[in-house]
Amino acid sequence: MQTRRSQPLISLPTVRRLYFYLIAFISLTTGLFALDGLLGTLGELWFGGQSLYIADAGALWRNSIARSSGALLVATPIFLIHWGYIQRRQDEPGERPAVLRKLFLYAASVIALFFAVMNGYELLAGIGFLAFGGSLGATDVWPAGWFVNIAMVAIGLGLMTYFHHTLVGDGDYGAETTAAGSVRRLYQLLAGLAGLIMLIYGSSQVLYALWQTTVGAGDALSVDTGDWLQAMLSDGLALTLLGAIVARINWRRWRRIVEMNPGEAGSPLRRLYLYLAVVIGALATLAPAAGLLREFLLLLFGQGGGSLIGLIDRLGRPLSFIPAGLVTWIWHARRLQARAAVNGESVEAVTIRRIYHYALAAVGLALLWLGMVDSLRALLDVAFTPSPVAGANAIWAEALATGLSLLAVGAPIWALHWRTVQRIAHGADAAGEAERSSAPRKVYLYGVALVGALLILFDLSQVLYRLLLMLLGEPGVDLFAAETMGNVARAGISAALWLVHVLAIRQDGDVIRSLSVAAPSSVPDVDRRRALLVRIQRLEAELAAARAELAQVEDEGEELR
Repeated sequence: MQTRRSQPLISLPTVRRLYFYLIAFISLTTGLFALDGLLGTLGELWFGGQSLYIADAGALWRNSIARSSGALLVATPIFLIHWGYIQRRQDEPGERPAVLRKLFLYAASVIALFFAVMNGYELLAGIGFLAFGGSLGATDVWPAGWFVNIAMVAIGLGLMTYFHHTLVGDGDYGAETTAAGSVRRLYQLLAGLAGLIMLIYGSSQVLYALWQTTVGAGDALSVDTGDWLQAMLSDGLALTLLGAIVARINWRRWRRIVEMNPGEAGSPLRRLYLYLAVVIGALATLAPAAGLLREFLLLLFGQGGGSLIGLIDRLGRPLSFIPAGLVTWIWHARRLQARAAVNGESVEAVTIRRIYHYALAAVGLALLWLGMVDSLRALLDVAFTPSPVAGANAIWAEALATGLSLLAVGAPIWALHWRTVQRIAHGADAAGEAERSSAPRKVYLYGVALVGALLILFDLSQVLYRLLLMLLGEPGVDLFAAETMGNVARAGISAALWLVHVLAIRQDGDVIRSLSVAAPSSVPDVDRRRALLVRIQRLEAELAAARAELAQVEDEGEELR
């Protein structure tokens, strides 16, 4: 008889799966990298390439072919043997829904997606570069690059299709009952975010190239810029197209899963994807907007120096990010609100929502503090500088412009998210109680209080240090210098923000204490006694009915016998 102490910590099937799936993944990855290198070398030999014209080219390509071929010839049979063994045993109990199986299939899909996207990007960017008038010598797609790109795109897409059909063939795709569902959702989360980032950055490249050719055409084309315009436009179009394809396919698959399994809509990782997409869209919109505001403020302060082409370049960069960022932000925010209204929120989804709101509140608060500090520093420099020096006007103007732009972004972010969580926390219902006692709220409140106290301590210690130096007779100490006033101002700002959050902590405690005191007296003893008596009578009636039904069933059984 096997005792509990002698039972293994990891079962034998788990160890077997770990071995076979790990070796299969390593050999697959090694084989794909080796195949990519081999096709690249063969493409240069067959179609011509720059490496053929360097010294000792023969030794170079022989070494490359031998290295890649050796790795490929070893990795391929290892993968086929282990994957074949896995597939022959896939019908064993617990094999198809196993977490390690799903982890392998999705990790292998990531590797296949990587090769398909990277080679697809190089192929599309190279074709676009040539189509826009770029020179042949400035792109790797010609004369041999296209060969390896097309081959690896086909292989990557083929492997992705095969692994997806394998996942669907397991029978639990989209309806997993184990941690395998989290593996699938994590894959979809990463794929969706990668597609969105490529889409936003690629579209910004396209818009910036168009900005340069239209608004700044006169100045931009007056200098020798080479093929930069064709390269930027082709790269941007390739990234935009690939990002849109990846994000669209991923979202459509997730939507089909939700249609088959409505509970998927409320899963924590799906909510996390929507929240992260909202954050990415908001950052891609607000950060460039802050940059634009800073440029306009510098012009307002008379410091928008430099040439016209420089100003156009500074305005074009932030403007190019805003359209895709704004669309991403609005679209995902609406999906998030719609799902929350239809499906409600699970406990895990509520936790993710809290983390999202408090994290953005912390980011907005940091930007708010930096903006106020920079703005006050600029004003204090003007007020306490005894005589103007060369460049002083530019220094305070840049500091004030930076501070105001940070304020314009940070203040709305903090106020919006802080008011949202405060509105919930002020409620006397169960939602308010859960919000007040939640870990994200406590981490945020006490974290801000801690950082605020440390900032106050540092700045006030600097002020007292200079005060003591002056009292001790140290020559040259100016207590009312701009630096000292800056410490006082930073300490005041930190104290104000610290006080807001300390009062919130105190208010949470007051609400909890008031509810705990009011709870026993909220229902009079007489009413509670009457309610308990009614409940006892109802339970006794149900018990009597159940006994009568049981007696009837027993009588019917006797008649049958």
